[in-house]
Amino acid sequence: MRRSILFVLFVALVTGTAFALGDALRRDASPLVLAVGAERVELNPADYVRADRVDLRALTRAIARRVAAQVVVRSGRARVLRRRDLLGAARQAASLGTGGGVVSIDSRTVSVAISASVVTQAQRNTCESAALQVLAGTVGLQLDQRRIQRAFPTSGRLDPAPGPAGEVWGDPDDGYVGRPDGGGARGGFGIYPGPVLRTARQLGLVLDDLTGASSSAVYRRLLGGRAVMAWIGLSDGPYGSWISPEGRRIRVNFGEHTVVVHGVRADGRLLISNPLRGTREMWTKAEFEERWQRLGRRALSPK
Repeated sequence: MRRSILFVLFVALVTGTAFALGDALRRDASPLVLAVGAERVELNPADYVRADRVDLRALTRAIARRVAAQVVVRSGRARVLRRRDLLGAARQAASLGTGGGVVSIDSRTVSVAISASVVTQAQRNTCESAALQVLAGTVGLQLDQRRIQRAFPTSGRLDPAPGPAGEVWGDPDDGYVGRPDGGGARGGFGIYPGPVLRTARQLGLVLDDLTGASSSAVYRRLLGGRAVMAWIGLSDGPYGSWISPEGRRIRVNFGEHTVVVHGVRADGRLLISNPLRGTREMWTKAEFEERWQRLGRRALSPK
């Protein structure tokens, strides 16, 4: 009986000492300060110190209780979802031991939705002016597509004419080619980024030319809160060619069209404002890249 009592007293003494040591360690541990942007969050070591060491799982839970895993911010007309790396912060903090210190919590943008209107092109072949109206709206500039269409320079005659080396028609790198409302010998074709960029500048919209850039550059632009006007091929042809008034061979895809990409979701799908029928659409990156490649990776984006 006496041995049992002595054993119980011994266990109580050891346990009490262990708890006391643990309490002392937690008291002596320096606080952990989390830098979340301009905000500072301080953690109590008792929330994550177990005995004489940092418990990573407890620390991760402690951080998650004080810091939201994701945050929505507004940047101009863009709604941006950013995800914070709480586990990475916990691992960095655990490496500091009980000495505490300051740990910055990194975050990354996982989705962006830029406010964009839905506009239907006014004429059969005026997707560029309609798309430019949408693009201007994403930075708060109100332009009317009819005004834009009138401001576009034109290149060549309305209809192709015979020449010694074949048909002679306009150059879309110089101005609008063909009839905006269709009809005529060939109908209309359209206009490429160069003259669109110059017209936009005259109307108060300053753009960057992303023509020839990688698709990754387009996605970075979107994640940075800037929409992208992209020339895409609705179809793989029909293809055609003619001679410009300056004697240059022009090769085109008559499936030419323009859309405005105004966001990217967390699952990777892209938000599209399509002026063909005035629709909001979602394309996969693979769909966008295939269609964009058909028109030579031409694109414009606001500065």
